[in-house]
Amino acid sequence: ELKAALKKYDVTFFDMMTWDNIIHPDRTYREKAIRHVTENVEAAERCGVLSVCAGLGSRDPETNEDYGLAMHPENWTEETWKLGVAGIRQILRDTAGYKAVLGMEAVITTPLDGPMALKRLREDVGDARCMVTLDPANMFTIENYYHSTEMINWCFELLGEDIVCCHAKDTFIERNDMLALMTMKPAGKGVQDYETYLTRMSRMKYPRTLLLEFAKDEEYPAVKEFLEKTAAKVGVKLYA
Repeated sequence: ELKAALKKYDVTFFDMMTWDNIIHPDRTYREKAIRHVTENVEAAERCGVLSVCAGLGSRDPETNEDYGLAMHPENWTEETWKLGVAGIRQILRDTAGYKAVLGMEAVITTPLDGPMALKRLREDVGDARCMVTLDPANMFTIENYYHSTEMINWCFELLGEDIVCCHAKDTFIERNDMLALMTMKPAGKGVQDYETYLTRMSRMKYPRTLLLEFAKDEEYPAVKEFLEKTAAKVGVKLYA
């Protein structure tokens, strides 16, 4: 019935988000998280969803009730990396033959912290269904905050057609504070170069989806308008 309704109303479910902590220090929790991601890939396949957005998680033992985004000293050890690779391999092996892919999303506080980590994960997992959900805002640091153009170009040059879908939000740092605190903002409320972002997306072999994030309900119309005006400025066509 769902598939018939999607066809009737010309609707596509392009992504399901299932951020689970598959590198949690507790093995029982870790195995439960892997099972949950696997179940979501199976659900995506049944519904005709293109991808499932996922991450690796955190080694912080107190991240039982969240997505696993906490910084922890063990997040960047080789042992942790191997746990993450093994978990993704298991999920893809247990869903072998499915069309639905994993769109791995980088977050600076986790082992999957930037473009190179995304590339390495794909190579180490060795499965074509391990792809990328691109969100540049998740990968900014103090060093590259004012260099979003370079960061975005690097992402597309390094990851290319392995990017299955994209997210749109922004980052913001108060300029007059002694210590830098980077916060998430709706697209257009920070310094991210959306002209380059949309242009690079438009050059891909087929249109990618762009999910608007981190805005309050009443803010989404303005975010949509910002993206539409930016796209028109650089000659990029948006499909709604």
